[in-house]
Amino acid sequence: MSTLVTERRNPREAAKEDTRRALLAAGVFEFVEHGLDSPSLDAICARAGYTRGAFYVHFKDREDFLVAVMEWVLGGFLDATIATDAAGEDLEQTISRFAAALEAGTVPLQAQGAIRSHHLLEACVRSAVIRTRFVSMLRQVIARVATATREGQRAGRIHKGVPAAEVGVLLVALAMGLSQMSELGLQLDVDAARKATLALLRRRPR
Repeated sequence: MSTLVTERRNPREAAKEDTRRALLAAGVFEFVEHGLDSPSLDAICARAGYTRGAFYVHFKDREDFLVAVMEWVLGGFLDATIATDAAGEDLEQTISRFAAALEAGTVPLQAQGAIRSHHLLEACVRSAVIRTRFVSMLRQVIARVATATREGQRAGRIHKGVPAAEVGVLLVALAMGLSQMSELGLQLDVDAARKATLALLRRRPR
């Protein structure tokens, strides 16, 4: 009996998830084209092909929707960038993946044609809800980078004299700073920055 209930429920859940993703994708396109403030909920729903009723099934209000878009865009990028497949080399792979994304112009919120990062920061200033969630995401990223640092230290690839938690803070700050510079049009030697960062972190030969 439980199997039948599960089978009946799955198509509905899949349809709900498809609707949510369509709304998020429509929101990204609208925000890219018009900024975070201009697009109306009607415009977002029309682009997704759904009604306001469908919107409110998934999101409480515009602010809740903005948070969801932010989490969707940044979360997917971070999951693809932060390595978790080779414990001793995760930090090095993470740094290299971010550098490759920055060089290719595919860093979320920074790439040409993407949501501009200063719009997100302005939204954080205006909304305590968005700011709190963004800060929470940053803390999670810092913790994940710190974990990768400890794994590298245990494997003897990262210098043990550097505190992992502080490495997490510094690397996330560095990534945000490089992204801002790139968005401003500053020409960066990303590969040189990657090599310098790794040289500072790697275990020093005796």
